[in-house]
Amino acid sequence: MKVLVIGAGPAGLVFASQLKQARPQWAIDIVEKNDEQEVLGWGVVLSGRPGQHPANPLSYLDAPEKLNPQFLEDFKLVHHNEPSLMSTGVLLCGVERRGLVHALRGKCRSQGIEIRFESPLLERGELPLADYDLVVLANGINHKTSHFTEALAPQVDYGRNKYIWYGTSQLFDQMNLVFRTHGKDIFIAHAYKYSDTMSTFVVECSEETYARARLGEMSDEASAEYVAKVFQAELGGHGLVNQPGLGWRNFMTLSHDRCHDGKLVLLGDALQSGHFSIGHGTTMAVVIAQLLVKALCTEADVPAALRSFEERALPLVQLFRGHADNSRVWFETVEERMHLFSAEFVQSFDARRKSLPPMPEALAQNLRYALQR
Repeated sequence: MKVLVIGAGPAGLVFASQLKQARPQWAIDIVEKNDEQEVLGWGVVLSGRPGQHPANPLSYLDAPEKLNPQFLEDFKLVHHNEPSLMSTGVLLCGVERRGLVHALRGKCRSQGIEIRFESPLLERGELPLADYDLVVLANGINHKTSHFTEALAPQVDYGRNKYIWYGTSQLFDQMNLVFRTHGKDIFIAHAYKYSDTMSTFVVECSEETYARARLGEMSDEASAEYVAKVFQAELGGHGLVNQPGLGWRNFMTLSHDRCHDGKLVLLGDALQSGHFSIGHGTTMAVVIAQLLVKALCTEADVPAALRSFEERALPLVQLFRGHADNSRVWFETVEERMHLFSAEFVQSFDARRKSLPPMPEALAQNLRYALQR
């Protein structure tokens, strides 16, 4: 059995590593369009404690403590300068995305999996289907322009808010959600620490606010300085750091009505992206990767495995999309609720979570199956 994985991000790497562990005799190759050092992003939020939660990709590393994970159990919402503290209800784990990706790549190499960087494969738009029994597309949302078959053409929707992903040396010991009024405008910050020295700081605002502040006319440095002044109370003199390729944009939701076509199958953000406000992107990538591994190891052949995978995976990612879209819309319409007293505002935020579509028992069974070791 020969498998090609396109994309050396968390989804493709966890899939390749777990499949190699289950089927060491199978040949698995990974190709990545970027160079080895180019990994975008700051911190990501994962589920649970490494080694104890199978949806946490750190659980599949030999020494996850080297990545200095940060554990978060408290949530702080700030509205009208009034903080409201509550429990997250679950243990969350913040970790540097770059470090996570490099560690997962190291894991794959230790298993004998070759990773080829700066691959021209996607630029040519041609896949070596004849050379492989299975081709896994795990190349993130770039898939929207390189889906290779009409059957796997994605549905793409854009949110109304602009957002940007910063890093900062200010440490946030809780999951922080800050609603800040700045003149006529409203800015929202999502912040949490992911190491002993750095935090993620995601900022969003309406397109009208973005235009009035002329953020699109500023340099990256000037934009970061402007936003840092808006949130100076939270940042305490610490600045915001930008990365090339992580500028202001509208959130893009990518989704599909099917997971596979012939030898091709989708994983991670190439299959389904979800709004950052629910923080399940990497977790869902691990869950769906595990479902594909189990299908390939239990079904008679690749076509049967991909049919089984789609039956289990697609309803889960569609439910995930419903949760993410519900949350995204709440943030996009937050101006309607900013006049509320802080206690009422917190109640509205809680109602957003409680109104999410429930998980049917059949999907809960699929989730338990995916995470069963």
